[in-house]
Formats: sequence, C-alpha cells, structure tokens
Amino acid sequence: MNLYDLSREIRSVLKEDKRDIGGVIHKDKLAFVLVDGLGWNISRGIETSVEPMKIQSIFPSTTVTVFATLLTAKRPGEHGILGWRIYNREEGRIVNLMKTLREQSIELDTFFTNTDSVFLMPEVAAKSLMNKLRVVPYYTYWDGLYKFKELLENKPSKFIFFYIPYVDAVSHQYGPYHEATTATARDVMKSLDLLATRFKDKYTLLITSDHGHTTINKSVKLWEDIEFMKEMEFPPYGDARSLMFKGKRPLSVLKKYGTLYEREEIERLIGGTTNAPDFLLIPDEGINVVYWKDDMEHTYKGSHGGLTKDEMEIPLYVYE
Repeated sequence: MNLYDLSREIRSVLKEDKRDIGGVIHKDKLAFVLVDGLGWNISRGIETSVEPMKIQSIFPSTTVTVFATLLTAKRPGEHGILGWRIYNREEGRIVNLMKTLREQSIELDTFFTNTDSVFLMPEVAAKSLMNKLRVVPYYTYWDGLYKFKELLENKPSKFIFFYIPYVDAVSHQYGPYHEATTATARDVMKSLDLLATRFKDKYTLLITSDHGHTTINKSVKLWEDIEFMKEMEFPPYGDARSLMFKGKRPLSVLKKYGTLYEREEIERLIGGTTNAPDFLLIPDEGINVVYWKDDMEHTYKGSHGGLTKDEMEIPLYVYE
C-alpha cells in the first residue's frame, strides 16, 4: 500500500461509492493525522498501543506533492505538483510554491468539496491548497491537540484531518537519527496514541506520514559547477533530492552526483505525464543538490524527496 492507494480509499468512504475500499477503513467516520517527516526509520523505536504497518509514500516524497495526492486521489503525474518548485508551462517559468502559498491559496480539483470535512492546520499554513475547504487554524502543537480532541468529542464530522509539522522541522535541522528528532516523534506519538485509543470506537483513526528523512552529509551548489552551467538549457525544478530538467539532451555532467532518469522511467515513477520533466536527477544517498541559491538559506542535516528507503517508507497506525 502507498499514500495514493490510501487517498483512493478515503475518497470511496467519503463519496460512499465503495470502488476503492482497501480494507483499512471500516467506519463511516474517519480521523486522519499526518505527522510530517515521521519515517518508518524514526517510528520503529516508538511504543504505541497498536502495531504500525509499513507502507510507501509517493514519489517525489515531498509534502506538497503528498498533500495534492491526498486531496485529489490522483498520482503526482496526474495532478502535476512535483515538488515545491514546479514548471508552469503556460507562463514558461519556474514557480516557487513555498513563496506563493504564503500569499495566496492554490486551487485543486479536490474530492473533499461539499463533504462533511474539517482540516486542522498550523496557522502559518492556513493559506494552502485548501481554500474551498473548512480549515481550522491552530497556533502551537498543544493548541492543535486540544482542538483535535474538541472536534472528535463535540463536533463530529465525517472526516477530520490533522496536520502536524514538528517532527519534520526538527529532522531537517538535526537529522532523522538525532535524539532531538526521536524525542519529538516519541512525544507527538504518545499524545496521539492516547487520543486515538480514547476515540477509536467512534472513528477509524489513521496516523501516518508524508515521507521519511535521510541523513544529509553534503550539499552540492550547482551554480558553482562551471561545466553544468555551460551545458544547462533551462533552470531545474523540483527539490534538492529530486531535481528535474527540461532539455533535448542528457545533462551527462550530473551523473557524478547521482542517478539520471529519462522520460519513460520518470512517467512510471510519478504515475503520469503532467509536468513530467525530460530528465530527473536522484542524488546519491547523503547528498542534496541545490540550484536555487535561496534553498541554501538553511543547511539541512535531514532531507527527503528521493527514493531511498528512509525517504519512502512510512508507518500507518490504524485505530478501530
């Protein structure tokens, strides 16, 4: 199972068409918690009242791509959001979604429209891909946890979504195996486990993640690679662990940084053709490859977006 399969099952439950029921959800009411950055590698050492199953993220293993899939029940190659920087074919330019979403929302053709659903999101992420949906902002984790409990207890909706970004933030800064990351993940899961156990008779409660993290030991600055800069035809998009290129010839100079994929294999990986690049660079394990200088504002010790087990394998906790 992967997150695309899970999104189809959620859609089937909400739309009551039962076409894509996969055996995970058995109640009419569903609470779905997305703990950003909680990879299988981090979750293994956490004790909970239920045993998680190992499932797969989607590629690219990036938050905004996963959100788009969960909201549409479409593969990345169908909805076309392949990372924080995407190629806008109509305008012929690269768009930075991270900056765009700070100022305005982006409309998606989501199946949650006109459903009994509520989305509990950090206040800073309230402007997002959910402008036509009911969004409840929260300001700290404890505020979010309290509002989640209130929604479960007093205002029962058919679908409650709770997004938690804190494990991801700590893992970026310290790396996935640092004690700060494991302690954050343990505290988050302990509090969620208590709530999920309390309300599992009322809801099917699912706790999962969008991706894991891999340890980063080196960041390559592509603008310093003279050979690459001479060969480049169009600026790359995507992210530092899944860098995408438009062009008629392979960027052979990039092979020293990782594995290059061409169009046919890319379409298989993303499940479609929308916004598909001509070439894709998956950096070797432990390496971020950065083209855009503002991406170097933070020196990450943990990252994601690629295809390693640490990035792709995530837990799924099912409470019923």
